[in-house]
Amino acid sequence: MKPMFLTSLLAFLPLALWAADDATPLDIKPGLWENTTKTDMGGRAMPAMPAIPPEALAQMPPEQRARVEAMMNSRRPGGGMTAKVCMTGDSLANGIRMAQQKGCTQKLVSSSSTKMVMHVECTEGANKSSGDVTFERVDSEHTKGNMAMKVSSGGAPPMDMKMAMEAKWLSSDCGDVKPVEAKQ
Repeated sequence: MKPMFLTSLLAFLPLALWAADDATPLDIKPGLWENTTKTDMGGRAMPAMPAIPPEALAQMPPEQRARVEAMMNSRRPGGGMTAKVCMTGDSLANGIRMAQQKGCTQKLVSSSSTKMVMHVECTEGANKSSGDVTFERVDSEHTKGNMAMKVSSGGAPPMDMKMAMEAKWLSSDCGDVKPVEAKQ
């Protein structure tokens, strides 16, 4: 399987949930958040993010590239990944503006101030993945989520991929972390 396909999906999944047009935003505090994800692929912990070739990074918009590079530098032992994200009041209320992953579609299944469910399908050549993502508000300073996907490449049997996500609010001041842009 091409690493870039899966890497791109995983890198932005915690933010992708706010990208749907009809989504009701989760009732959480604006400010600096720390997102932690742990991925399991076919029963085995998966490294947080493989190295992305420099030519692929060069093709990304500057803000996306900065987020991907920050995530690549945040690998954790055991395959987890932690990244800090600045969520403003506007980005929470209006949804996150982000480039759609080429070959991926997302459909909002349900949305409330406490829980979002989305269905995601991605295809890139012979690589395919589909599944569901749930993101929940624990309280105004904590969220959790999970993803269950079927991933296949060429003629290989499909593999189950699971991701557990947790986020905690750190501060109302984002410091030097640039805010995630709201949709225009």
